[in-house]
Amino acid sequence: MKIYIKYMVSLRCKKMVGSELKKLGVVMPKINQGMVEFQEELSAEQKKQFQKRILSLGFEVLDDENSKLLDRISTSINDLIYKHTEMSRQQYPDYLIEKLGFDYSEIKHLFSEVHGINLPQFILVQQVERIKEMLLYEDLKIKEIAKKLHYRNGAQLTRVFKKVTDLTPFYFKKMKEKRMEVQLESSSK
Repeated sequence: MKIYIKYMVSLRCKKMVGSELKKLGVVMPKINQGMVEFQEELSAEQKKQFQKRILSLGFEVLDDENSKLLDRISTSINDLIYKHTEMSRQQYPDYLIEKLGFDYSEIKHLFSEVHGINLPQFILVQQVERIKEMLLYEDLKIKEIAKKLHYRNGAQLTRVFKKVTDLTPFYFKKMKEKRMEVQLESSSK
C-alpha cells in the first residue's frame, strides 16, 4: 500500500513522518520523498490517525485519484526511458499528456508538490540512471549511447551526465572497472 504526501520533500520531513508512524505502531515502511510504502495495509483507524498527524505537521495526504495519477506518471516516465527509446526528449510532454489525459502543467505541478523536484529534472535524473546502466552493462561507446537516447552528440551527453553526477561518463565507467579489479583481488586471496 502506498500513500503519497504533499510537501514531504526533505530528509527532515521523512524523519518526522517516520516518527509519527512509529508512534502509531506501524511496521516500519519504506519512506521516500513524497511517498510512504507500507508492508501491510493500515486499518481505517490507523489511516485516520496518520492523516490527522501528518496534517498537524504541515503535510497533506493525497486522495486516491491523485495517488493513482502519480503512479501512472512514474510508470509513464519509466516507459519513456526504457521502452520508447525512439522518442526524443522534446516529445515527452506530448506523450505524457496523451498517456495520462491531463494538461502538462497539471502533471508537473502535482509531481513537484509531492516529490520536491520538478518533472523535467526528475526525467533528466532518470535518464542519467539509464546512461549509467548502459555504460556498465551494455558495453556501448558514449556516442552510441548519445544516439540511442537522442542527444546531439557524445559531448552533449557528457555535459548532462556531469551536471547530474559531477562525474564524466568515462570516469564513472573507470570507477566500476577499478571496483571490479579490487573485488577480484580480494576474492582471490
